[in-house]
Amino acid sequence: MNRRSGRATGVACALVLAVTASGCSSASPGLALADQQAVSAYMASQFDGAFKKLDQELVKPRDEKSTVYWHGRFNEKKTDKEIDVFRYQAADKGKPEPPAIFTKSRTSKEMKDNLDQYHPSGSEWDYLLLGERFRSLATTPWVRFPTFTPKDGFNVCLLTGVQTVCAMQDAMKATQKSSPAGLVKEYRQQADGSAELLTGVTLKAFVDNRVLSFPEDYKKQMTPPMLESFLRTTVVLDPQGLLKKIEINGIVDKGGPKIEIQVGYEILGKATAKDFPPEPSPLDRTDLPDVNARKDFFNRLAAL
Repeated sequence: MNRRSGRATGVACALVLAVTASGCSSASPGLALADQQAVSAYMASQFDGAFKKLDQELVKPRDEKSTVYWHGRFNEKKTDKEIDVFRYQAADKGKPEPPAIFTKSRTSKEMKDNLDQYHPSGSEWDYLLLGERFRSLATTPWVRFPTFTPKDGFNVCLLTGVQTVCAMQDAMKATQKSSPAGLVKEYRQQADGSAELLTGVTLKAFVDNRVLSFPEDYKKQMTPPMLESFLRTTVVLDPQGLLKKIEINGIVDKGGPKIEIQVGYEILGKATAKDFPPEPSPLDRTDLPDVNARKDFFNRLAAL
């Protein structure tokens, strides 16, 4: 389990969040129910407004450094991964081309399987720095190939790492659209002006939106009661309503395979030009000239 595994709450699949209305103890049962319904409706309204703003803000250009982490367990098989993400738009926030993006991924220090991927802003190329485990794939530390984030048709949700937070939001939207029984939407204002949104996503929405990818043979073992189970979802917003952190976690154990999930995206601050490496020289890189060569390389990378 990664260094954030201690954060996993071991939440039961059925998400139960009680909303208590103040003053209900002295009212009649009928009035208490009405008060609680009013509080729940207000909470949901505040939640919806904050979530809508978050959805709009996500796609805007920004200078940001963040970390994405995954922990998944399917019976006794598990996967762990972390990626540090740096994206930098520089002074002109209206530029249509992709920002500079630099990611550092690994599963653990012991595996020595770090991969650093760099996309200079507006470039037609991406660069990959190979960790020790992958050095046999090239004669140089860096590999250069046609970019995964071209100018035409660019979408921020295509960026490594940002893909995950977009998928998490899509899972939340899908769950809210299906309106399953027991879904709670709670808004908690903090003293400093920040806020927490507490809700849940169904395992079905989590799987369908590929927040964490499951092999097909795993999906076939998921029963309907499992797919209807909730995973606790927490969104932390800063005083301006911008995302600071989003995490989905929980344990699903309803007669089928036991599934444990923890996926999170946490913003650590602003990226600057100093967070990005210089473009590797021809002496330090191996060039993959086209998409087919890139595909072959990544197939060999995945096979290791």
